[in-house]
Amino acid sequence: MNRKKIASVAAAFALPIAALQVAGAGAATAAPAPGQGSCGTWVSGPGQTGNVTCPSGGTRQFRAKVTCVTSRGSTFTVYGEWLYQGVSEATCSLNDAAGVLYIDWERRNKG
Repeated sequence: MNRKKIASVAAAFALPIAALQVAGAGAATAAPAPGQGSCGTWVSGPGQTGNVTCPSGGTRQFRAKVTCVTSRGSTFTVYGEWLYQGVSEATCSLNDAAGVLYIDWERRNKG
């Protein structure tokens, strides 16, 4: 990859990563939706994986919902596994082609 291409890829990820770092020491935080409780979010895998953990309880499941951005500015959404407890992860890219723009979560009752 030539230097110009590397610089353009780095610049494309600089803004989304900087936005996440403003949220708190490299972690992205999402505001809880009404009635859904508070969940913790963070980024790992040098900006490519969004992680979510939520309080466990009964039949409530959660999963990561991560908005990703490519070096060209296109966005898409990936989802993590439905869990009752633990960490739901959603990875934007395995080859540095996309990074995390925003982390959110979904919850459901599953009995």
